[in-house]
Amino acid sequence: MNPSLRRKKERATLRVRHLGPEDACAVHLRTQLAEQGHAISELDGTAPCDVLIDRTSTSPAELRAAFLAAGPVAHYVLVSSFRVYPAVPRLAPWREDELTQVSDLAPWSDAGMVQARALERELRLIAGKTPFTILRPAPLEGGETDLGITNWAVERVLEGELLVLPEGELPSYRICSPLDLANALATVAGRKEAFGQTCNVVNQGLLGYWGHAALIRDGLGKHLHFGYVGAGRWRAAGLQLPGITLVPAALMAVSPLLLNLGWEPQDPIEFMHQRAREAAENRDPVAGQTLALERRLLAETEVRTRMPAPRAQHASRQWKLSAWAGQPASLSLTRQPEPHAMPNPLVKVRALALQAAEERFLRGEYPQVGERAIGHNAILEILRLPPDETDLRVGQQVLPVSAMPCHEPACRLCGGHHGVLGIGCDGYGLGVCTTPLGHLVPVPANLGQIALLADALASLIAALDEALKADNTPVWIAGRTVEAALVSYLVQDAGRHAVHVDRRDWGHEEFPVTAIDPLLERLNQGEFTRPGLAVDLTGCAEVSWSLSHALAKGGHLFVRRRPPGIAHGIHWHEMHAAAPSRAALENALERLQQWAKFRNLAKRIGPAVPLDCYWDALLPAPFCQPYLEEAA
Repeated sequence: MNPSLRRKKERATLRVRHLGPEDACAVHLRTQLAEQGHAISELDGTAPCDVLIDRTSTSPAELRAAFLAAGPVAHYVLVSSFRVYPAVPRLAPWREDELTQVSDLAPWSDAGMVQARALERELRLIAGKTPFTILRPAPLEGGETDLGITNWAVERVLEGELLVLPEGELPSYRICSPLDLANALATVAGRKEAFGQTCNVVNQGLLGYWGHAALIRDGLGKHLHFGYVGAGRWRAAGLQLPGITLVPAALMAVSPLLLNLGWEPQDPIEFMHQRAREAAENRDPVAGQTLALERRLLAETEVRTRMPAPRAQHASRQWKLSAWAGQPASLSLTRQPEPHAMPNPLVKVRALALQAAEERFLRGEYPQVGERAIGHNAILEILRLPPDETDLRVGQQVLPVSAMPCHEPACRLCGGHHGVLGIGCDGYGLGVCTTPLGHLVPVPANLGQIALLADALASLIAALDEALKADNTPVWIAGRTVEAALVSYLVQDAGRHAVHVDRRDWGHEEFPVTAIDPLLERLNQGEFTRPGLAVDLTGCAEVSWSLSHALAKGGHLFVRRRPPGIAHGIHWHEMHAAAPSRAALENALERLQQWAKFRNLAKRIGPAVPLDCYWDALLPAPFCQPYLEEAA
């Protein structure tokens, strides 16, 4: 028997009242409670109950009426909403502890957020000694809070297999299925651990408009084209993406409490395929003028790209994150047949970070042929080991050495080849895979997912270590990625001053950014010392050019890719795409352990993909994120 189900069976039988609509969530809830041996009934105001689940209250007045009508209950469970969070651009997902109910609301607060917060605040005020739990579900696909993106995408896939989006960054979000919410309600019902707690209920998938449409494509078995038009033309035409004003608030973190209590989210790929088929069977009337307008705008821009054909999906839990070189639209997350025979050691991918190497691969800067399982920087868990002597153990977390060759004479993976895993051959964009023991480096237990920073840090140390010891001049750092934060830490350790620059000013408490062109003018006027070292992580020709002119004669410019042009007398160096060796990766892990004692490295980890490409995808979290978020 499943351990979580066994724990549920051992719980005392409860009498549960459900106050809410008769929808898919209510059906799943009855099933879940019945499996646990609980009884469920409607709210009649007379029969006693142990747990009251309130899914109907949307205002303080309705909540107070429902609470008083319920009489004495042992546990009051309120289903709130993701709307309690501000709908502002954000990279890190909202956590429950980031919201203070009693704080004053910001002047930009919308009516929905004010109402959602007032609802929760009312329960805290009137609950008294009654134990309560608040659940904040993400937008409920197919329910009252549905963002409408699935129906919107289905109509466009079926009406010409074409999706048109505005250019520029689009927000990421998460959703919640009826089964997810029902399982969460059944999990917390009557649990003392949940008393007085607030939990986010979200599916494990991270979605964007492109990735959402890609799942619709695969669920319907259709081809799909996509294209982009200028954001200004899009707005001028009066077009608007469905749910665009709400999706930033739906970027929520999964509640650790729910996971600890045994809650498991529904498989996101399977669920979205099912939703696509349901929406296709129950299509809403479509305004043909909107579709025609989108296509006309796209035709005028002459930008149109073909996405890959839908791929066969399997029922297994083995997934593959793959792409073709030079084709950002080919990025897809698909199910693969369950692997039956793999050599030891067998490892499971627990976290994957896309970085500069994957960006360059998708842009076509590496001349590769064929499809690749991308991803070179991952945290792996060892599932099975060979009988040979090894210091590793089953269940241990490790990092892979992604550079080839690894200098192990008998390595069956490298074979004398040069390259990076996920570029020259398949990488770790797989659910379960195998890799030689010589490519595995143990992760210190105190680092956890912070270890994802080690690969990027190792490549930076290898490039900058000697240059940082050369003199004491300032170091200019261009870019707002997590790597820029790591470079800043290295500069501080070397006793030098770090100056963060970019194309425009950005306010940040730890890494304030200054616009480079005005700063260069002040530098030429002799207001401060010229830097002897600069690091460009933007890949932008304008920034590289300005950086090279800021450097003192004979200065050094470190870049991720060859700059199109730099000032005369400046030396440029291309940094490694990945940790160049096992020793470099181990050194980076030691440095991270030292930094963790006095720096909050957890802020450098998040679910966003910092690639300047026109796609979003359903991807496993977490991913390394840019260190600087948009201001609220």
